Amino acid sequence: MADTDIVQRAKAIIYGHGIGEHPVIVRAAADASEAVSGSVVTFNMLAGQGAKVAAGDTLSIYGAATATVAHAVYVLGVATDAVTAVNGYWGSPAVADTKLDGALLELNPLRAEHFLFQAVETVFATLLYPEVSKYFARSVTPDLTDYQVEVPATVKQILSAWQIIGDERVTIPFALDDNLESTLSSTGTMGTFYAIDGSDVYYTTVEKYATSDTLSEALTQCIATGAAAIALGASVSETNLESSKKDSQSRRERNPAQDLWREFVTLRSAISEDISREVDWFEYRR
Repeated sequence: MADTDIVQRAKAIIYGHGIGEHPVIVRAAADASEAVSGSVVTFNMLAGQGAKVAAGDTLSIYGAATATVAHAVYVLGVATDAVTAVNGYWGSPAVADTKLDGALLELNPLRAEHFLFQAVETVFATLLYPEVSKYFARSVTPDLTDYQVEVPATVKQILSAWQIIGDERVTIPFALDDNLESTLSSTGTMGTFYAIDGSDVYYTTVEKYATSDTLSEALTQCIATGAAAIALGASVSETNLESSKKDSQSRRERNPAQDLWREFVTLRSAISEDISREVDWFEYRR
């Protein structure tokens, strides 16, 4: 599932928890005539839409295809349908020519899509692995000079490695190095396979999920819930600490971000258990 779909799911979770009403959506002109001067951008709304916008409002792209076009601006003033605004508000990507043509814009959203894209990336990068991971069987052509080859950046563990010599499956030693400089490996990850000859090496791995992966409905919901919690300000350390307390303080009123974080942790644990059951029959051989 694409990031943009998860972002929309996260918004549905945020607004579905009684946290706030869905924002009004307005529209830029088909030719928004964007003009950028330093940190200020001017552009045109669709005829009549300017009346819905005022100084002090924030406008955020609705349905951004990628994080690079998740623009957000802070409105400085409106003259009929011409808007003057702070460009790249909240650290979002700056608007350039034609980027707002015909765009749908959320008016004063609780969280701009810019933040939600960042939150989704955070979940993928730091909050799924090792509890939620995938198991792969791969192959690679060995390097008989130094025995090192690049492997995908998602690889976190190598479980086994072997070659087929004649009709025999022969296990070979292996090692894994990650977080390497790009000058050493374009993926940041290198596998060392002490191959017997130049024939293909087969190996099994434990890997992190990537945004390009096909996700189950359960995992999509899990990631969207985690992203919603982070976007609303959930603190991982604080929520973990609070959930471990046994005294009455832990029963104090909780805020929506913490509640969403707990939902995320519960979903992640359930998915982890499902994966563990699947690994019971995962066969570490070709």
